[in-house]
Amino acid sequence: MEILDENSKFPPIIELNVGGRFFTTTHLTLTKCPDNMLSAMFSGKYSVIKDKDGRFFIDADGENFIHILNYLRYGDLPPTQVAETVYREAAYFGIHGLVKELEKFPQILAKIQRNNFRSQFPGYSECLDMIIKAAGVETTSQTTDVKVLIFSKEVVPQNEKFDMKHVCACEGKKELKHGPDAKIGPWNRPSTEKDLLNCLVFDLESQGFTVTSRFHGPCTYTIDRICCNKSFYNICFHWWKS
Repeated sequence: MEILDENSKFPPIIELNVGGRFFTTTHLTLTKCPDNMLSAMFSGKYSVIKDKDGRFFIDADGENFIHILNYLRYGDLPPTQVAETVYREAAYFGIHGLVKELEKFPQILAKIQRNNFRSQFPGYSECLDMIIKAAGVETTSQTTDVKVLIFSKEVVPQNEKFDMKHVCACEGKKELKHGPDAKIGPWNRPSTEKDLLNCLVFDLESQGFTVTSRFHGPCTYTIDRICCNKSFYNICFHWWKS
């Protein structure tokens, strides 16, 4: 690939190779909106790569680049069905005007709000990964139960005998006491444990799992009648349902 020297001048008509897709546009269009990757690339201040046929190469998704160009040309927004993918590309290129417009689309706004909700729970992604890992243990059953310890607050009892580092354990009808498969907490927002559980279930279902959830019981650790009482929840993976 040829690299255009930063002192070279750009032609008024620009041939582009974007991830293997070819486009023709103008230098004016590419530099129309300031403070983004495209305007910087074609400002003459940086070296720009060319492919073997002399087209300027951009390492991005060529399928959706037409929507980036149409926004720069006419201010057009993409169809709803590709809005999320174009949003990713707009953020990649730093086209802030398009990003702001796309954030008004219901599916993108909902995704932003869900991400904001998850952010209040430290270790949320790690907890979700632990749940999936626990569910993936080989089984001959039609279902897999995953025990998740969820607690919004860390209660500090005024008793020196109470071990704050104890391993929380629950007791079921048919199983021995055991610790959690995954845990999360505490957090400093008003969201409840049930809110968090619903969020975990939503994300698991979004990944294609079929799950149900229920309250399992409190931690059974007790010293001098002081109980831990952190809550265990059961997330059941159903392998024969869809």
